[in-house]
Amino acid sequence: MKKITIDLTDKQHCLLSRIAKEDKRKLQDLVYMTIAAGLGSVFCERPIHVEKTPDEYSEEDRKQIAKNEKLEKSKGWEDLTWDEKREKGFKHVRDWLSNCNRDQKDFVEELSESIESNIYKGETA
Repeated sequence: MKKITIDLTDKQHCLLSRIAKEDKRKLQDLVYMTIAAGLGSVFCERPIHVEKTPDEYSEEDRKQIAKNEKLEKSKGWEDLTWDEKREKGFKHVRDWLSNCNRDQKDFVEELSESIESNIYKGETA
């Protein structure tokens, strides 16, 4: 687990603590919920794309990447049309996570849900 720290004035901290208490939550849990809800709000109508890290490629993606690399090395590959390449099994593998692609899960929504679930998994102090 990684930690994030933010600077707050005494008044900001006091008000957040009182809100958490009134909502019968730990302050840290309130912060988790606020971040989770905030991500969804900030990026609900604003597209964002971040480059994938190696662990974010599925097994299917890795197999397709290997297949694509093999195809790209084949003789005459550059002379083929896009349709001919697809017929031979080439399929583009996205190397970006996105919150606005119909063919891909919304990673911001998944991140929001996973942050909120930390509260219920006992992942908070």
